[in-house]
Amino acid sequence: MHLEQKTGPIPGRVFATFRRGMTTRTFQIEVRQTDAGYYIARMPDQKWSVECQTAEAALLMHAEVLFPTQYSELPWLDNPQPAPSHYQRHTEELARKSEAARSSRQKKILTPL
Repeated sequence: MHLEQKTGPIPGRVFATFRRGMTTRTFQIEVRQTDAGYYIARMPDQKWSVECQTAEAALLMHAEVLFPTQYSELPWLDNPQPAPSHYQRHTEELARKSEAARSSRQKKILTPL
């Protein structure tokens, strides 16, 4: 994805056109410059982005959130093995702890005085 065109002052409200493949979209994005000289963009959830070296990078950060993700373009986002559920991880952890406690009790019983 890349920035094709931007219209407006930086810092301020910018109309930016982005292209990904054959799809183009135009977004209205507010960009500000921090005291350190970095650029931040207001994200769609009304929070500010992390600091970026250039205004274009801040605009791209906003656009990446709004553009749909194509798994065919990004194969590393496809997850063939889903993460185990919290309940499954918790029960496995409890089983390991109880097994460790059981083995330590057996060692104490078998240890001669």
